[in-house]
Amino acid sequence: MQDDDGRANDLPAEPQSYAALGDRVTGILEAAEQAAREIQADARKLADDLERDARAEAERLKATLTADASRLRDEADEHARDMRLAVEAYATQHRRQAEEEGRTIVAEAEKQSTMMRETAEKMLRQVETDVRRRQDELRGEVRKLEQRKREALERLREIAAAVQDVLPSSDIEQDLRPGHSGARSPN
Repeated sequence: MQDDDGRANDLPAEPQSYAALGDRVTGILEAAEQAAREIQADARKLADDLERDARAEAERLKATLTADASRLRDEADEHARDMRLAVEAYATQHRRQAEEEGRTIVAEAEKQSTMMRETAEKMLRQVETDVRRRQDELRGEVRKLEQRKREALERLREIAAAVQDVLPSSDIEQDLRPGHSGARSPN
């Protein structure tokens, strides 16, 4: 049989060929089921392969991530160790500087203390020297004053003797003596 287009129609025109058509449809269905089973088997095989590949990839990724995490942890530990060593070195250096500054301050204070003590001792010696000199000067002045006093008393005695020679009743020498009250005693 042919279509309007001139193609042959595969459908039988007669009823007895319906049985052949049924056999043919059954064959197609069986072939489709067979193809479906093969497709299903291929799909299962592909799924198993994909699952196996996914597991392998997951294991590889897990190993990589674990290695990366371990490496990062090691780097962090190393960095922490380096920082700790740097802090300890800084603290040691800072402590040494502080100790050096402390020693410098103590040395400077001792130097100033020594200078001040020496200055004070020098001033004390100078004051003692000045006091001794002044005492010597005062003693010299006292000796001079005593000498002048003796000389003045001697002159006064001489004057009194001369006056007594002129005025025999007067006791001027006695009047000039220290501790005399100044009252004349009757003769």
